Amino acid sequence: MGFSEYLFIALFFGLPGLAGAWLARSRGRNPLLWGLLSAPFPFFVFMLWLQKPDREIKGHFRQCRQCSGVYPWKLTHCRYCGQQHAET
Repeated sequence: MGFSEYLFIALFFGLPGLAGAWLARSRGRNPLLWGLLSAPFPFFVFMLWLQKPDREIKGHFRQCRQCSGVYPWKLTHCRYCGQQHAET
């Protein structure tokens, strides 16, 4: 096998693995496990993309104090109940 074949295999398995690990980390999941699952099976990346976290993850997701919904950190109000939250 030549260099281009190795590069293709590395990109074909490496990119979904890295994307899966990054998404898992940002959602409070195990990045090693999800990265290894995403490398040969890229549909796991899509599963992680749709999955919301169970708890607050500093810098990525926050949990509403009123309704306990989990929403993106960049929003200043809860997407589910509309409760305004001060920046913490």
